[in-house]
Formats: sequence, C-alpha cells, structure tokens
Amino acid sequence: MSIYQTRAKRPINDFATPPSTRGGPVAPVRPMPSAQTLAQDWNRVRRTKPVNYMLPKSLDWLATLPQEVRPRALERQYPRIANLIALQWNNAAACRAYFDDLLTDHRGTRKGFPADVYRDLTVLRNYHYNQQLTLQE
Repeated sequence: MSIYQTRAKRPINDFATPPSTRGGPVAPVRPMPSAQTLAQDWNRVRRTKPVNYMLPKSLDWLATLPQEVRPRALERQYPRIANLIALQWNNAAACRAYFDDLLTDHRGTRKGFPADVYRDLTVLRNYHYNQQLTLQE
C-alpha cells in the first residue's frame, strides 16, 4: 500500500473487510431450492438428457451373455441403466458398486424397480459375481 493513499479508499484485498465496507450495493442472497423442488424437477439439474436407447456397444455386450441371464425387461424399460452396466462390466469394483447402488435404497424415498426389472438386475448381479469368483480361482 502506498503512503500517499488515504484510508478512505477500498483495500486491495476483499477478504479483510466486511461486505458493508467494500463499496457498492450488496447483492441479495438467493435461497437454495428445497430438496423437494429438486426431486420434482430433475431436468433443471441434469446437464444433458440421458440416452434412452441401447447403444451398439451395449448390444454387443448383451450378445455375449447366456440366454437365461440376458436382462430383457431392463433392456426394454431402462436402456440407460443397461448401457451403464455394459460400460462397467469388465471393471469388477465399479460394476459391483453400481449394482449395490441400484439395488439398495440409500435415500429411503425410492419406489424401486418393477418386479421383472428387479429380477433381471439380481440375476445379472449374481452372474457377474460368480464370473468374478471363477476368474479369481
């Protein structure tokens, strides 16, 4: 600070002074939207719209699964989830964490999946776990 400046001028650093002495009007603080508002309107929170169709890589992954394990209801009703499972299938830790997140209600407010989708997810999770166990042996 120069010796020729008066104390009436704004300080160089805004952290040392309270907002009332910084000069200019203080902007009003906007209240944060409530959790209920955000839960009702996820389109405001999402940056992009999720892919709601099966990607070619996911279709290739489905073809590698045995007939009794293929998640047909999941593929039909929730293709975006099937795409994410296909993407993480070869990463055991990530796939296990994603299955646990899907099948466990951490918030206490989820309705859950339809019965056929839930069955597909559990069969697929068990198949994945068993495959990982056989690879480790």
